[in-house]
Amino acid sequence: MSKECVLVTGGGSGIGMGLAEAFHARGATVMIAGRNRASLDAVALRCPGMMVADVDVSQPASVEALVACVADRLPGLNLLINNAGIQQVLDFAGETPPDIATISREIDTNLKGLIHVSAAFLPLLRRQPSARLVHIGSGLAYVPLAMAPVYSATKAAVHSFTMSLRYQLADTSVKVVEILPPVVDTALHRGLARTPPKAMPLPAFVAAAMKGLDAGDPEVVVGLAKVLKLAQRVAPRLFFGVVNKNSV
Repeated sequence: MSKECVLVTGGGSGIGMGLAEAFHARGATVMIAGRNRASLDAVALRCPGMMVADVDVSQPASVEALVACVADRLPGLNLLINNAGIQQVLDFAGETPPDIATISREIDTNLKGLIHVSAAFLPLLRRQPSARLVHIGSGLAYVPLAMAPVYSATKAAVHSFTMSLRYQLADTSVKVVEILPPVVDTALHRGLARTPPKAMPLPAFVAAAMKGLDAGDPEVVVGLAKVLKLAQRVAPRLFFGVVNKNSV
């Protein structure tokens, strides 16, 4: 297998940081990219040799600038982890519904940004004899969390897009993988008014995700996300109630 050359968007914290550090620890060449340069630099300081780059995936021009940066500094890119995302508590039942700018920011980052990054980097990935494009989804793609409705909807759309992209690229050198986490103990969820219970520790999640990636699984469904995947098929209304009990 050729040396792993890895780019992780949203690599300055949470799941992206955990995966970036895991690949770096085993000798991969890693670049992390995101909006918060201070967070990126802090991760790179702990991981000598890790590269950093600025990107706002919600802005197409910023994505194109990252492509140029990677082509110059990481030309052997063969693993892209599309991780950048935000989660917002949005109440559509209140007297003042969420404003359009707030809604658009979440969609532009979680869905449009992921699609733009995938499209922009496919030419680089296809230069390699073997490459992987990894999308970070969510167990909420199967059963939504009502207090984070736009986030849940974007992750359902990411799951659909990933399935279609995997089908289209089946005969190319690029394998498309989706990692579907449960609630993981990261800053993404700590901002919720009522954090969902049973958050998985980040190190445990990273270990499970890396195991699935190394096994070559097209879908890496981790922890309680497996329950939600099954629930969608056998008792969607029941599990929607369970997931959303006392959540709003």
